Amino acid sequence: MPSIQQNLRAWSDEKSWVVHGDEWSTAWGGTAAQWQGAILPRIRDYLPAHHILEIAPGHGRWTQFLATQADTLTLVDLSPRCIAVCRERFAEMGHLRYHVNDGRSLTMLPDQSVDFAFSFDSLVHAELPVIESYLRELGRVLTPNGIAFLHHSNLGAFGAPGVTRRQLPDFLYGALMARGLVPQDHWRAYSVSADLVRDLAVSAGVPCIRQELVNWGCDRLIDCFSTVTPIGSRWARPLERVANSGFMAEAAAIRAGVGR
Repeated sequence: MPSIQQNLRAWSDEKSWVVHGDEWSTAWGGTAAQWQGAILPRIRDYLPAHHILEIAPGHGRWTQFLATQADTLTLVDLSPRCIAVCRERFAEMGHLRYHVNDGRSLTMLPDQSVDFAFSFDSLVHAELPVIESYLRELGRVLTPNGIAFLHHSNLGAFGAPGVTRRQLPDFLYGALMARGLVPQDHWRAYSVSADLVRDLAVSAGVPCIRQELVNWGCDRLIDCFSTVTPIGSRWARPLERVANSGFMAEAAAIRAGVGR
């Protein structure tokens, strides 16, 4: 949970996109504020880049900013509807490329062709086999000095609730969460943890150089930002791992700054 098919159904449904995803940036004071205050500072060293890949762009919430940083920007999403929305939204931008995939592979991209890969607030809903597949694909498509910034789940680090989640119907688990009887999971993947991603990245030839564990809408560090790069890359260095329990406080500070 959630499966590729569940993700496809969810993100192809217009009811999932109240205001094209901008509603999920409210805690930061808006999408532009979240980009400028929370995301860009974490990736600015890697931008601009000749060829940027965005995995699971949805309706283009971050695409609008990445497009200004790339000579070529490739969007890959498992939802044909999302790709269609992006095509329409960014129709005047001739340097964007659009692809619908199977939710786990990058067969449309040549080897060593991507300088910077990015995915934010999307792969948190992807289970471990999907993450493993994308890491292996990134090992193939990243240039020798390429780098990828991936936002994924760390809910697997918390163990037992995942068993309960898989055993109960969605509506029942949702009701239990609403009553505070089980922890909020924010539809995160229970099979994924920072440790597992670290190990899979090594196996894929793109070791993590940084992992930031963050709380997201709760007190637990249920999310992780992993930065990976090929072995021998100019960015390569020993893994730095940071546990950031103040991530939502950071969001509140950014929001307060917007209101000034």
